[in-house]
Order: sequence, then structure tokens, then C-alpha cells
Amino acid sequence: MFTRRLVLVIVALAGSVGHTSGAQPTLWYDKPNGFTGSSTDEVETWIAPGLDGVIHVYPFRPHQGDARDEFRRTLFKERIGTPYREDRLLIAPTFKTMTVSGADSALSASFRNFNGGAPREHLRVAIEAAGLVALVDISANSPQAFERNWPSVSRVLNSLRVVRVGL
Repeated sequence: MFTRRLVLVIVALAGSVGHTSGAQPTLWYDKPNGFTGSSTDEVETWIAPGLDGVIHVYPFRPHQGDARDEFRRTLFKERIGTPYREDRLLIAPTFKTMTVSGADSALSASFRNFNGGAPREHLRVAIEAAGLVALVDISANSPQAFERNWPSVSRVLNSLRVVRVGL
């Protein structure tokens, strides 16, 4: 009976990915179509088929204070992997409130930046739950690449959900 339930749970979660550890919130989402993925404890990385865009999903980590205010001030830049961290903003970020199932709050920032000397289109989402913050960081080599990859990016964004998994 236990094995059957376990199989049903695995089948129900097929096609979705997310970090799990203890009873803390876990960010789940549908895989981006056509992207190639890899994962470490620190980040899940999805690379576009044309190598012109990337999606990074950073798991929930502790945060002190007002996460929305901090995100508006810093974009949580220090949490982004060094090779993908913006060197210099080209335009001020545009912020929008998002709805993410199970989250206390979610806020997106779209901006253009220099990264390693090249301009990049960027969309970053901060998701807050239980005093923790997870990030989804999306970047592309050009506006055209961002638009070309939008169907897969949209699939990820529209499927974001916070689940509390207890072991």
C-alpha cells in the first residue's frame, strides 16, 4: 500500500521540479520546454536551445527584514551566481507584483544590464514565504532572444508555486 502511494505521488509530480529539504517552503515549477537543465544544491540552471537565454532558479534562503524593500534596492544581486550577476544597469528596473500560489509575496523586476561587457535583457522574480526568499533569474542575449524564449519562460512563471513539504 505504501509503495502504491509513493508511486502515485511520484507520478503526480512528474514534469515538475523543485528543491526539497525538511519542512521549509519549496519552489516548484514546470520545466521550460526545449531547455537543457542541470542542478546543484545552489541553483537549477536551464539553457535555451539556441544558447541565447538562461533561467536560474535559486532555492529558498533566509532573509531578515522587508524582502520586497531589499529586492527593490538590491535586486538580491549578491544571491546571483557571479558569471550571471549584472555589472551595471542600463535602465532602472520596472517592478511588478506577481501572484505565486502558496507564497506570502512575489515581485518581479525587468531591466537591461551589462554582464561581462555585453548588454542583456533580464527578468528576476523574488518569491517570499515564511521569512525565506527564492529567486528566479531569467536573462537573454537580446530583446529578440528574450521574445523567442518567452513561451518557455512563460511556462515556468505561470507554474510557479510554493509547497511546504514535511519529511
